[in-house]
Amino acid sequence: MHEQKSKLAARSSSSSVPVSQLLIIVSDGRGIFLEGKDVVEKAVSRARDSGVFTVFLLLDNPANNSSVLDIKIPIFKPGGGIPEIKSYMEGFPFPFYVLLRNINSLPTVLSDALKQWFELVADVT
Repeated sequence: MHEQKSKLAARSSSSSVPVSQLLIIVSDGRGIFLEGKDVVEKAVSRARDSGVFTVFLLLDNPANNSSVLDIKIPIFKPGGGIPEIKSYMEGFPFPFYVLLRNINSLPTVLSDALKQWFELVADVT
């Protein structure tokens, strides 16, 4: 039985540009903030505002001791003080993602993402 957590939903962006393109990113999700969190968030926002529906497929191995769900990051407050520790996924910048824990379910997940994208494009046009 494959387990996956999905935050993928078909909804239109707040932009006036209709959704017309699909971008699928397949990654383990680690290191996406190497260029800085602001840079990534602005890129995600620009893609959305340009009519690009982005789906992030997070590959995660449940047998691995360091699941992406277990990662914690410090949040430093202005002026110093003790940083707050939050879940990495709380600040994940991609609003549509699928946590894929079984690679054998990849074809089903991709077909579901494509179906939702087609539904989104059909609703907007």
